[in-house]
Amino acid sequence: MTAETTHVERRSAAASASVPGERETGTIARTVHVLRAVAQAATEPTMKELAATLNLPMSTMHRLLDLLAQEGMVERDDTTRAFRPGFEFFRIASLVVHRMPLKTVARPFLAEAARESGESSYLGLLDERALKLIFITYAESGQMLDYRVPLNVPYALSLGSSGLAILAWLSPLQCERVLAVENADGERSNATIGKSLVEIRKQGYAHTFGQRIKGAVGFFAPVFDAAEGVCASFGFTVPETRYDKRSHQRLAQLAMQHAGQLSRAIGYAGDYPRPATAYDVDAKALRS
Repeated sequence: MTAETTHVERRSAAASASVPGERETGTIARTVHVLRAVAQAATEPTMKELAATLNLPMSTMHRLLDLLAQEGMVERDDTTRAFRPGFEFFRIASLVVHRMPLKTVARPFLAEAARESGESSYLGLLDERALKLIFITYAESGQMLDYRVPLNVPYALSLGSSGLAILAWLSPLQCERVLAVENADGERSNATIGKSLVEIRKQGYAHTFGQRIKGAVGFFAPVFDAAEGVCASFGFTVPETRYDKRSHQRLAQLAMQHAGQLSRAIGYAGDYPRPATAYDVDAKALRS
């Protein structure tokens, strides 16, 4: 290697290092990765654990955590030396959540679900105070024959896959409150409803024929929020004349897939669907 070649290589390396934003971009990306790892960790991670997870040197991890701590994005527990999201992180996250309602977050998921399934997709929101279902947005399939479910109208939770997908993950007390009103005449057996809820939790979705809309077949899965509570249902309403039993599993899987992705997008970090053991409703407790 000649002196001239060495001089050229050094000059080239110096030029590369001085490219505007190159090193800064790398630092930004790594910082975001660290913040994401801290936010998504099931338990508060230590610096060593974060370095191992992200395959970064301890010196780099120390520097990145210092940068985040200076801005209030993470904080360290003085006793355990582990890290958790800081106050500023929560403040910014709260602003974003407040300014972006669920239906806005859900729209791209609904559009993709409608495209993949060829059927209209709907999002039904749980009204926790009234314990009712309200459809708040949807994506059209483009099919000539389709159903249009009215938006912003309260519906029963114990009828139709859209309501049952929520009811199945409510607490026993909430289920009893719902059935005390919606099944007050005893037309349906509470025990039978309870057994259907257990089955829905086992399979991860609800599937019904013509319960809410005559001639409609429904596939809906639960949506969970950051507090791990069910907050909505996501799925499809298909005209019975177009429904093919061979598409059953595909529609069910698509409903669960997109409901799970939406759950993640709004902060849910647990297993999807949420394990039935967390709020299991004993069918015996719902006997009339």
